[in-house]
This record gives sequence, structure tokens and C-alpha cells, in this order.
Amino acid sequence: MSIPRMCWLAAAAAALPFAASADDTREALRACRAEADAARRLACYDREADRLSAGSAAAEPAAPPAPALTPEERFGRRGSMVRQEKDRSKAEARGLDELHATVTEIWTRSDGLMKVTLDNGQVWSQNAPDPFFRLKTGDKVRIQPGALGSFLLSGPSKRSTRVTRVQ
Repeated sequence: MSIPRMCWLAAAAAALPFAASADDTREALRACRAEADAARRLACYDREADRLSAGSAAAEPAAPPAPALTPEERFGRRGSMVRQEKDRSKAEARGLDELHATVTEIWTRSDGLMKVTLDNGQVWSQNAPDPFFRLKTGDKVRIQPGALGSFLLSGPSKRSTRVTRVQ
């Protein structure tokens, strides 16, 4: 239980060799490590961790914590309200579900694979040639995630092809 805390403190002490108190911190950590009683050793490490965090808190202003819901605000929150909040936080963490763009350039490589440049500067290449998938410059396309990390590009014809981003 005290090993991760000890490693963190040792790393913090090693990362601050330029600080005047770094030598003091190393000596205090050595004294903590020499303590035979586990409870006293843990208390010693906790004391040093508090001292280090107080010093870093003065140097860096902490970001304001997210406002917690009061018991009054949590009262009665069930079912759909909680699910909506969880879905919203998942969507914010996930980012884009799909990309909409306009084709600015198309060319076919010698192996039959189509390369497409979009208006946002991205370049996508087909994974396998598909003679039935057609695009032209100016078409609106949609790229969305597929299975196993793949991507599907679909055009105005509603047909899709697997693509990989190359630029």
C-alpha cells in the first residue's frame, strides 16, 4: 500500500534537484524508509506527501473543481435523467461520431485504389478497389467508424467503401 506512494515521492524528489528543499525531501524520505513500524512509516510518507503537495500548490494554481450536485439537486434524479447525463458525458469524451466533408480532388492509383482529398485537407484511400463505388469532385461524403477500427466512406449514391486516412 505504501509502495506506490513511496515511488511517487521518490520520483517527485528526484525531479526537483534544483529546488533548495530537494535535499531536505530526500533526507526525510530516507528517514521514512528507515522506520521499522509500518504505520509510522506510512504516516511519515503521508506527512512528506502533504508537505510536497503544499509546496506545489503554492507554485501552480489549481483548476477549479467541477461543481458537485447538492443533495437537493440529486434528490429524485433517476432513470432517464441519469441516463441522459451519462450519455452526454460519454458523447463529450468520445468526440466525433462521423465526419461530413466535400470532395475536392479524386485520383485513381495504378492498382485501382481511389484516393480522395477532402475540403478539410484530409486524404483518404480505399482499402480495396470497388468498381461500383463512384465519386466526383464536389460530392458531399460521410466517413464513419466501422468494425475493428476501420472507416466507411459513403457518397451521394449511398454506397460505401472501406477507407484509410493517409494524410
